[in-house]
Amino acid sequence: MSHRIGHWGKRGWGAISALVLSIVLLAGCATGGGGGEEAPAPTRTVAHDLGASAVPDKPQRIVALEFPYVDMLASLRVTPVGAVDDGDPENLIPEVRNRIGKWESVGSRSEPNLEQIARLKPDLIIADNERHAGIYHELSAIAPTVVFTARYAGYEETLDVARKVGDAINKPAEMNAEITRLNGRLDEFARTAPQGGGRDALAVIPRDHGTAQVLGEGSYVAEILRRVRVTYAPEAAAYPENSDSSSVGLEGLAQINPAVLFVMTDAKTTTKDWEAAPVWQNLSAVAAGDVHSVNRALWTRSRGLVSMELIAEEATRLLYERAPANAGQPQQPN
Repeated sequence: MSHRIGHWGKRGWGAISALVLSIVLLAGCATGGGGGEEAPAPTRTVAHDLGASAVPDKPQRIVALEFPYVDMLASLRVTPVGAVDDGDPENLIPEVRNRIGKWESVGSRSEPNLEQIARLKPDLIIADNERHAGIYHELSAIAPTVVFTARYAGYEETLDVARKVGDAINKPAEMNAEITRLNGRLDEFARTAPQGGGRDALAVIPRDHGTAQVLGEGSYVAEILRRVRVTYAPEAAAYPENSDSSSVGLEGLAQINPAVLFVMTDAKTTTKDWEAAPVWQNLSAVAAGDVHSVNRALWTRSRGLVSMELIAEEATRLLYERAPANAGQPQQPN
């Protein structure tokens, strides 16, 4: 599943790096003037996965290069000047788009547009270690850059990354308050589960030729479901605990045979290749009508605090047909 930057090769990124550095230098000349030097803005040292960076005390022009970081900024209603959207703003879930307001696309998660980032004159870039370690120095030449690992983070890891993002933008108290509020909401959703546990569930993504990407027990979604007392299919324990997902055929899915299936779909990802197969029709969840199509962008891509609350609400509502008061969208932060 991982699409790393390395396929560009040294030559491709080297050419882009030279172009970006030229833009940065030109921007500096354009703003330098002859009226004397301004006092440098106060900075703080922020530790991250690739070291430490001196970032502005109160960054105002933030660029986010992974969906989870956009989601985390949205949880505090912080608007980045630039964000990746893979060429389509609807790749960001509506609740995140509504919270951040207007932003400018800086390309895709796997190939962010360095020239466009430089033109936005950011004072902080938030990048992901899984995708952007190879261009860390190019990003740092544009603006102070912090690098975290959110792409395949589980539930607790996501909360930890959110705290780091809150520190990077100098809003640690606000982020901690939002995490406390979110945990309270998840507790409310958990109380909707029946006593003694419920039907075991499994989350999958349809793939070509009738295969399925099964989210393992160590995945973000599985951990959120367990957090709100949704029983995750015990057979998913066959996948390594630190594995996000594994690909199986329908026969492999039949061996797990969960009572409930959450199927993550979008315009290009559907169950069409499965529906005529006898193996699919004989699954317990299919026979019982307990297959739930859910939005793939929400369940597998956004991976922040906003999406976490929405997943918990949707899963418990679909399973138990009841939800706590004010369910349906994330609540306003205090």
